Amino acid sequence: MELNMRFLLIALLQVTFLSGCSSTPREKTEFEKQLDAVPMPTTEAERLNECKRLGWAALDATRGAPHNLLSLFKKWDSTKLEAIDGRMTAMNCTRAESYPWIAGPAKQVN
Repeated sequence: MELNMRFLLIALLQVTFLSGCSSTPREKTEFEKQLDAVPMPTTEAERLNECKRLGWAALDATRGAPHNLLSLFKKWDSTKLEAIDGRMTAMNCTRAESYPWIAGPAKQVN
């Protein structure tokens, strides 16, 4: 009896795992397609400028995000922020490069 229960449990776990792995891929949004169409920067200066630009775009994308208890119940689309974050990760943007308002003022070297 115990062997049958173990077999049943293992079989259910395998089916659950395999069904989760075989989900259909999500179709890209129009914003993600536009973001992918922009070529990756080739120089360090271009990369820094693109990181800053994407940081401001991420801040703009969070304007519809829930900031208080009442807005938690409103529908909010986070796909833009996810696409921007993926692009910034691909470009190896640091937090200081992407979000200068969070990192604080730059230190001056004498």
